[in-house]
Amino acid sequence: MHVFMQFLLVCIALLAPATALAQTAPIAAGFSHPTVARDAERYEAWLKANTKPAAKPANIKGPATKTTATPILPLGTDARANARTLADTVTAEPNNANAWISLSKALLTIQPDPNTGSERYELPVNASAAAYLGYQRATASAIKAQALVTLSDALKRRSYWRPAIDALKASIALVNAPDSIEALTKLQAEHGFRLVDYKVENDSAQPRLCIQFSENLNRATADFSKFITVDGRDPAAVTVDGKQLCVDGMVHGRRFEILVRGGLPSDTAETLGKAAELGVYVKDRSPSVRFSGKSYVLPSKGQQGLPVVTVNTSAVQVEIYRVGDRSLAQTLIGGDFAKQMSGYDVEALKDKTGAQIYTGVLDVQTKVNEE
Repeated sequence: MHVFMQFLLVCIALLAPATALAQTAPIAAGFSHPTVARDAERYEAWLKANTKPAAKPANIKGPATKTTATPILPLGTDARANARTLADTVTAEPNNANAWISLSKALLTIQPDPNTGSERYELPVNASAAAYLGYQRATASAIKAQALVTLSDALKRRSYWRPAIDALKASIALVNAPDSIEALTKLQAEHGFRLVDYKVENDSAQPRLCIQFSENLNRATADFSKFITVDGRDPAAVTVDGKQLCVDGMVHGRRFEILVRGGLPSDTAETLGKAAELGVYVKDRSPSVRFSGKSYVLPSKGQQGLPVVTVNTSAVQVEIYRVGDRSLAQTLIGGDFAKQMSGYDVEALKDKTGAQIYTGVLDVQTKVNEE
């Protein structure tokens, strides 16, 4: 590779040397979430303080079967009126789980008032609170399962994706309903533990592939290499940091086939549902030039030169400027020695404080991808 790079060498002459789709783990019993629990406590207290118990509560009965417990809504088509009626009902009958579930559904049906900006936030928050209270107050597994499905719908409105997934898992653990399984599969595919991106760090001397996931990887896992193959073989080394897994042993200018096996564990007790295959090409390193050592000064004594490190570069254009005694004090006071000069600083030095004493080309003997 023959690359010619222009490079400005800014130097100051001194009289002395310079100063230097997921599979799921076993379901834990029940569902809990501190934020949702606080929302439920607050919402029930608000209802008690702001609604009157219904003189004749709505006849909300849930026909519990082995697979469903969909509450009956003997109400009208006005979602807001339904919500008010059901709010009165749960105030009169706080242990009526079906009424709480129906209230949650009614709240989710309401179209937020565009003139009331807070409704877009408050309605799903209150809906999740009502569904959670229905889940807590229910005694039959079928009704608990229905409450959790409704709770998941409300949490999705709040973009609480992980709790929404957990609510569906807990529901399926109670009632293995096909609709809930289908909803969980779709939700996990879109927002569950999954591979989201990857990048190749090809500009380093030892390139590597880093794969990003949607959740932190399980820190208790001792050996992640068993979940990765490189061209059908074990990887040279695998390191994990949070949501990122990096594979070492890549080589510049080559293509690799990477397999991420299903079962890769996350910190959420969820594993990668299916294998992912990546075709990765490691490019040559980008052409670059940098100083090594005391790059801001060329002293008049001692150090005889400045090491310049290049990568994939065949020639470097060099300009050397000298800062005279009059400008030297200002340069010292301004702290230019201790910082990386910006493009503006370089132009100011060329136009005002520095005098060019050399310009030329430094030829480089290059080996591809080596410094």
